[in-house]
Amino acid sequence: MKREVFNNNIGNSFAIDSFPHYSIQREKEIIAELFEQLLLFDKITICTNGKNFSLFFLIKMLGLNIVEKLFECGYIRLLIWTPIILIVNPENKLDRSIDESKIIGKQPIEGFWLYEGDLNQLDKFLENTLTYFNIHKDRQRIFIKIIQKSIVIPHGKEFSPNSVAYIIDSYKKNCLKELGLPFNKEPEQLNFEERKIIMKLGYKVLELAILSKYDLKSYENYEHYAICKQNIENIGKAYNVSDNSSTLFRLEGLPNLKELFISEKIDFESVFKFRHLTNAKYYRNWINEIGENSNAKEITREYLNEIKGNTKFFESTQGKFFKNTCVFGVGLALSQAVIGGAGVVAGFGFGLLDTFFLDRILKGKNPSMFIEDIRNETKSEK
Repeated sequence: MKREVFNNNIGNSFAIDSFPHYSIQREKEIIAELFEQLLLFDKITICTNGKNFSLFFLIKMLGLNIVEKLFECGYIRLLIWTPIILIVNPENKLDRSIDESKIIGKQPIEGFWLYEGDLNQLDKFLENTLTYFNIHKDRQRIFIKIIQKSIVIPHGKEFSPNSVAYIIDSYKKNCLKELGLPFNKEPEQLNFEERKIIMKLGYKVLELAILSKYDLKSYENYEHYAICKQNIENIGKAYNVSDNSSTLFRLEGLPNLKELFISEKIDFESVFKFRHLTNAKYYRNWINEIGENSNAKEITREYLNEIKGNTKFFESTQGKFFKNTCVFGVGLALSQAVIGGAGVVAGFGFGLLDTFFLDRILKGKNPSMFIEDIRNETKSEK
């Protein structure tokens, strides 16, 4: 199962030259979201725009050394957003209102892309970002050399025109009716407000295409977009993983990971310690496998079953056999037989078990252990 998530929350990647200014509270929330993602997923793909605002923001908030370490450890990578969709000729009048007469009769939107030849010169692209900070040239070169290996540049030409064609075709087939844009006129006759709607929906198609291309989970729920229904099956539901993890933390009487960071009960650098704990690795596997398609009630039941040993495995013939032998004190011998043998004990097909669950059974892991690690960390920070 894919455990890599798409982070598009740092800046507006669709705005080529966007360099937003956030409140102090919003800045902290964005870093808290990243903190949570680093503990719930194996890798974070962070989207950035032509001005590379996302990298600027990370260095500003975390410092060069921490950002460099995140890249070097393979926890994050940058995806430079190259595909663009624009409204065709939105000319303004002297009073800055839109001159509708200049756009009627023309295609509503058109696909463009950043000139990828420029972006292939990554050294310059990254150097421009680092000029905002007082960093020695030698230190810049080291940093750039490290993160160059973790940059993805989609071919915008591959995505933009296809997304535009898809959304226009969807409009003509009246597939956008539930999204506020019924087909009652030709695309060329759409007014400016209607063109803004179709452009926004075109970007949703673009984003889905990128997610699918790079096999990424999304924090956005696309299920209410009728145009996306046939495309969302392969897109992981990161928002479900996050929400269900928060449910379990509340069950154990703890704030969720974002809240723990915002309240300064855990600092950001603890990511480097927790990521490699056996309990953390187990929790990431478990919450992604169980939590992606479960609701709060279901995830709570699965969580309690894990703790009590009442999982589906233990309800099977093999599982009952395993439980019984452990009760009679031969668990160690059985474990040695399973590990050292061919994976079959007394005719039971342990070799067919998924490695993930076999590891849990033999090592005694359950997801509460990670939450307990977090609890202990918050105590030690007091």
